[in-house]
Amino acid sequence: MIKKNILLLVLITVFCNCSYAQLRIDSLVNQLGEKYPQEKIYLHLDKSYYNAGETIWFKAYLAADNLIKPLSKTVYAELIDDKGFILQKKIMPVYASGAASNFDLPDTINSPKLYIRAYTSWMLNFDSTLLYVKPVQIISSSAAAKKLPSPVVTYSLTLFPEGGDMVEDIGCRIAFKATDQEGIPFFVSGNIVNESGKKINSFTAAHDGMGFFLIMPVAGEKYKAIWKDKKGVQHETALPEAKKQSVSLSISNTTDTMRYTLKRPQNADEVFTAYTVVAQMQHQMMYSAKINMKNRTEVTAPIATESFGDGVLQLTVFNAAQIPVAERLVFINHNNYYFATDLHAVEKNITKHGHNALQIDVGDTLLSNLSIAVTDAGINPITENEENIFSNLLVTSDLKGYVYNPAYYFSNDADSVKQHLDLVMMTNGWRRFKWENLLAKQWPKLNFPVDNYISLRGNIYGLSKTQLAGKDLTALIKTKNKNSEFLSIPITADGQFRITGMYLFDTAKLYYQINNDKDKKLTSSASFKFVNEIAAAASPSSNLLSSLYFNLKRDSSYLQKNAKLAALQRSFLESNKTKTLDAVRVVGKTKSLKQKLEEEYTSGFFAGGDGYTFAVDDDPFAKTAISILDYLRGKVAGLQIGSDGQSATWRGSSTSIFLDENNTDISLLQSIPMSNVALIKVFRPPFFGASGGGAGGAIAIYTKKGADNSAVKGLDFTNIYGYSAIKEFYMPDYEKTTTPDLPDYRSTLYWSPFLIFDKKTRRIKIPFYNSDNCKKIRVVIEGINQFGQLTREEKLFE
Repeated sequence: MIKKNILLLVLITVFCNCSYAQLRIDSLVNQLGEKYPQEKIYLHLDKSYYNAGETIWFKAYLAADNLIKPLSKTVYAELIDDKGFILQKKIMPVYASGAASNFDLPDTINSPKLYIRAYTSWMLNFDSTLLYVKPVQIISSSAAAKKLPSPVVTYSLTLFPEGGDMVEDIGCRIAFKATDQEGIPFFVSGNIVNESGKKINSFTAAHDGMGFFLIMPVAGEKYKAIWKDKKGVQHETALPEAKKQSVSLSISNTTDTMRYTLKRPQNADEVFTAYTVVAQMQHQMMYSAKINMKNRTEVTAPIATESFGDGVLQLTVFNAAQIPVAERLVFINHNNYYFATDLHAVEKNITKHGHNALQIDVGDTLLSNLSIAVTDAGINPITENEENIFSNLLVTSDLKGYVYNPAYYFSNDADSVKQHLDLVMMTNGWRRFKWENLLAKQWPKLNFPVDNYISLRGNIYGLSKTQLAGKDLTALIKTKNKNSEFLSIPITADGQFRITGMYLFDTAKLYYQINNDKDKKLTSSASFKFVNEIAAAASPSSNLLSSLYFNLKRDSSYLQKNAKLAALQRSFLESNKTKTLDAVRVVGKTKSLKQKLEEEYTSGFFAGGDGYTFAVDDDPFAKTAISILDYLRGKVAGLQIGSDGQSATWRGSSTSIFLDENNTDISLLQSIPMSNVALIKVFRPPFFGASGGGAGGAIAIYTKKGADNSAVKGLDFTNIYGYSAIKEFYMPDYEKTTTPDLPDYRSTLYWSPFLIFDKKTRRIKIPFYNSDNCKKIRVVIEGINQFGQLTREEKLFE
């Protein structure tokens, strides 16, 4: 009787622990989804690779887990070199889950590999590897262009037991993936043998180097895969050792039902006889069950998925000790993730400068936000390694590991494609959170709030709490287009204030004064500090950048075509310069703008010197820079501008800042718009005109003489950095042009980042002209609607 009571007590304890574990896991997952929803970003670029001097046009699409629309109202995008240095930064407002901008590539760029990183301020609260990063190939016609060294070709075969572990004497599936050092898959086949060399099974890749085989691991046995690479060289890869105590998990997935099977060893420890099985999507609990396997070694259970959304589902098995012991990813697809569009040509003319017209129809009446890229398919072809809005937002943004040609898995609804996508699920892991952190209640630290468009914070120093009591800051915002807005900004007892919700572009002036401040006594005796709340992510690691691959090999014929195009563009520009010089009768040596500005503005240590000189009015890129430091980013080798745009260093030392040859604090540069800057000089270290010998070099800024720095009489001001200036896509109109014989080397024929459809606008027509040599036109549209559904359509016209 006593033994029976003890056994009953043990069973009750296991059952209660499982119930508690189930409730606790449910609660933690739901709490993660409710309090820490995660955003995702995907970029639609006009092309896959670019020539030096071209413009990278892009549209950012923003989505959030379990939310119809994203949280953030601002998107940041950065152009980064192969060393992780930020070359350019763009700030964009979000409208209807979309944002857009561009990067202008200097024609002197000689790096073959750049990266675009995009994120929101809210995304910086989570793992930095979740930020969107895309490699971009750059083709330069310059003889000085850097060439990447040819990589040492290596091949690897990676093995993935379904569920995570092989368990002794329990049959299981082993998925595999064969790739080279650049992530490109190759066909592989081979045999599985035991220690004595006996063949146990064979395997053959089903798609892109992936496949699976079956094995029943015998206790005490070790196994290896014998295979050959593309060159015929034989390799051996050891299989993971089978565990004595664990659980085997296998999945069978159909349209509306997913079945999972758990198998345990005959002589399992107590902790492996009771399980909690949970399934979550986008941090929302979709399924939870207790499995008692005290008297059974195998259990199969169904999960009805017809009510689930489309996307990656993570199924995890916990043992009685609340330790995750098996996991499997499954893609749920009811084809509810997209909405239909109809793209067709209403006028097609592929001749030189031919007039074309496209028509896009959206069937429903929901607010929909689309982008379109029309390119020369001979220069921007469909490659063997493509991503798109479907593959990124639905699959790869949730996976740990590199997925080759992810767009293929949304190319059609064939069963074979679904089976191949399941191989991707078996050969990659979940990356959005770690169970050990969640169970330990190690929540993300929310250091970055959800933004509300452009924000500015500040502090007032030099006044007491009594003087600040009941005070506001009266402010006037004046934009470049002369628009004005009055604000009343509350001031806290310790002198802090904050402005949010500002929707403005480029720079604006903020004039300010403490309210009810007669004769400006308080305002004059106080000092003010203003800080633009611009999100800044840490520089990406070299390991992260090196794990990202191009979508075309460096010897591709299409890249060679781009190189020829770049050479033609450069030749045309150079010939025009020569013709211009030949047409001018030179009567004396003409000084350049830089030389004139040097003579007019510089003196002493600042005249001449070892460094760089920038005549701002002579540089079209200066107009798009949001600040002086932002303008200098990536222009000077060795000078590092902080990702927040508030610091500058050289060789590990702070760079000295001079304003009109007076040593000044770097924070004061915020109040100087680029339109007021005449000349910038950057001096290599050491700069002896700075105190301490200038170990970090120096930056000297010269403001234009007579520049208008205060348009509101009697009020102090600071500059606010707004959203990046919008650049309009240029397209020639050959019906009106007066120079039809000028060469037209455009590879992007048309680009529009915002095609807005709603119940009143369900059809949009797009006219454009062909270039000189385009024989085949590639059109790609992508988009998102107000319910978070996606769309993509691609067509070729020839």
